Amino acid sequence: MKIFSTQLQGIFKKITEREEEQFEDGARLLAQAAAGPGKLLIYTTPSMKGNAINVTEHPDAAGHITHQETTDTSLEAIDRALILAGYEEKKELETTVSHLREHDVPFVVIAPFPAEEMEHFLEPTDVWIDTYTRGGLVPDESGSRLGAPFTLTALFASQLLLLQINELLGELD
Repeated sequence: MKIFSTQLQGIFKKITEREEEQFEDGARLLAQAAAGPGKLLIYTTPSMKGNAINVTEHPDAAGHITHQETTDTSLEAIDRALILAGYEEKKELETTVSHLREHDVPFVVIAPFPAEEMEHFLEPTDVWIDTYTRGGLVPDESGSRLGAPFTLTALFASQLLLLQINELLGELD
């Protein structure tokens, strides 16, 4: 447990330090919908669906975010999206990104890999937050690694983003 805890704390620190600018940019982007007439939507790849519930139902979300189960929804350019992606779910992420691009909806991605690993490149309005989680944190006797905290790091990054959004919305009041 100590190894997992120590490694996880290191990842949280890395996310906080290396992605600070992306959190600020992402919060500004998503706050546009929360403060205006647009919808703030959260999309997920399959492994992140539980995180979507946590984010949308969290007290800090204050009813601003709606979880979208599918890409079958009417979208406008004034809408904004947060996408939570799992480790080996790039194809699902690509589908969501393509759908949002078709409707000119800017988005923020929280994923355990860098944007450069995707086929689509980011538009200037899009934001990518890397959670730096590449696999398990705890070595076992055979040399494999266990305890991959993909959902934990995505939830941590989502919470940081919600805090930034609320700070921005508080400044508008």
